[in-house]
Amino acid sequence: MKSFLLVIFLFFVSSSNAATKHDIGIKKFKFSPAEITISVGDTIRWTNKEKRQYHSIWFEQLGEPEPDYFFPGEFFERTFNDIGNFPYRCGPHPKMKGIVHVLKTTENVQNAKAIITYSVESVEDGDTIVIKYKGKTQRVQLIGIDAPEDTQNPKLNLDSRNKKIEKNDLLKMGKASTEYLQTLIKAGEKVSLEGNLSQKDKYNRLPAIVINQKGQSLNQEMVKTGYALLLTRFPLDEDFKASLKEAQNFARSEKLGLWKKHPQLMEKWSN
Repeated sequence: MKSFLLVIFLFFVSSSNAATKHDIGIKKFKFSPAEITISVGDTIRWTNKEKRQYHSIWFEQLGEPEPDYFFPGEFFERTFNDIGNFPYRCGPHPKMKGIVHVLKTTENVQNAKAIITYSVESVEDGDTIVIKYKGKTQRVQLIGIDAPEDTQNPKLNLDSRNKKIEKNDLLKMGKASTEYLQTLIKAGEKVSLEGNLSQKDKYNRLPAIVINQKGQSLNQEMVKTGYALLLTRFPLDEDFKASLKEAQNFARSEKLGLWKKHPQLMEKWSN
């Protein structure tokens, strides 16, 4: 098989919207993240981060032939120009599976089902945003994730006591988490929500998967970059839960975000 750098473009983008490139790492026989949501015209780059193992990205269910293997340090790219769900696997390692969810952009695919979007008013903390929802201000919790508190409140006291972490240390971590989420979404931008929107948590927040205009799941991005942890307070879809767990393992092993800035505190926080 070819051992040189693979860059494969199977589709071309005709939309006037700026496309985004997303990264998926491959390490320890896992895709990180294994599940990703993108927009039409976006590109995914899979990078082999193994020490000596080769892989392939095979969209077998589309009836396509298996592409060439790529080796440590090499990558494989694909641009998606169709809406839908695209499962794939590694050819030589069938248990390695992933899926790409492709959503429409705001200006193309006129006949696609409309996606309801909501205007962001502010980022409250690392796992909560505030949106305009049905004419009212509504706090939204990024379901499945937990970030440290960035203000003095009862939950900070509880977390400090349960995790045996000083409040000031939690506040530092919480501030860093909030600041990172503010780089992913800003006031005035639009988001879509996925999940059961008929229930709220005990803090009167609406738990949901929050998708930004780039098609990124903010829930997954916060965990994958090391600024939040998997939280199972609400029942989660098993695939979504597994993808968050893989994202957390990836951030931890790669020492990203808070895992790099506060490794000992994150070990306590994650237990």
